[in-house]
Amino acid sequence: MPVRRASIVVVRRSVALERRVALVRSVALVRSVGLARSVALVRSIALVATLLVLGCDRGGLELDEPAQALGSIPADGETDVPRRFELRVFFDRPLAPRTVSRAVVSLRSGPQQRFLSVSYDPVERALVARDFSDAPLEPRVEHELRVEGVRDLNGLEAPAFLARFTTGDALGEAPVFGTTTWAEVAPIFSARCADDGCHGGARPALGLDLASAEGVRATAIGVPSVASSSGGLGDRGLTGLPRIDVIAGVGRPDTSRLVYEVLRDPRVGEPMPPDDALTTDEVRAIADWILGGARTD
Repeated sequence: MPVRRASIVVVRRSVALERRVALVRSVALVRSVGLARSVALVRSIALVATLLVLGCDRGGLELDEPAQALGSIPADGETDVPRRFELRVFFDRPLAPRTVSRAVVSLRSGPQQRFLSVSYDPVERALVARDFSDAPLEPRVEHELRVEGVRDLNGLEAPAFLARFTTGDALGEAPVFGTTTWAEVAPIFSARCADDGCHGGARPALGLDLASAEGVRATAIGVPSVASSSGGLGDRGLTGLPRIDVIAGVGRPDTSRLVYEVLRDPRVGEPMPPDDALTTDEVRAIADWILGGARTD
């Protein structure tokens, strides 16, 4: 076997092993902590597993194993879950956003099935499901959450994921998102993206102007993306995305190319910014601003 081929096989097996270890640890640990601590825990494990995957994929390696679910909120076997809910299933790598829909998620209690609003959070690499009517779940009832049919950006279908949890009596409050304002994201763009020679000045790179609200409205919101000359690893499920996807005031960070650029996903070409990466909080702020409709007032 040639040396290059042998090294690729070793890397594949190593990544697969690390991912399985992370999955087992996440499920065991999530069961042992409360809901609030579970959020930070699963996010941390997802980040480690994703770095392992992208460390190989960045070099053009096509992993031959599909994405794996790392765990969920609520966790499998969790009890006393608040009845107003937001369900999250975390994955070890990015998903193809067009494969995330109501068709791949179900929430049942006995014969009854909830009608869900389903989206994808590209920052947390999480499938997100909320009740379409915002009605609370019934108390002291076991529910079954199933995710089946999502694919990663290599086009591989993830194994089906199943979690069962039981509600308590407390209503609780579902998290509120999409509240970040232009006043909060404008300084991020100004400091990190919008200097002369980049996405500011008289001739912003690729015609994308992030230096002002007017520039963002004219060159980003609803505007098709323009690929850089350096290319990348191929879009693999990210083709045809607008720079910032907003339709009728509803924003979708999962189908906004700008989000994948600031996440430094190698599939969309050169990282953005090209020097130091944005912090996770800065990326979350941009994604949340888009989720709220990318308002510039």
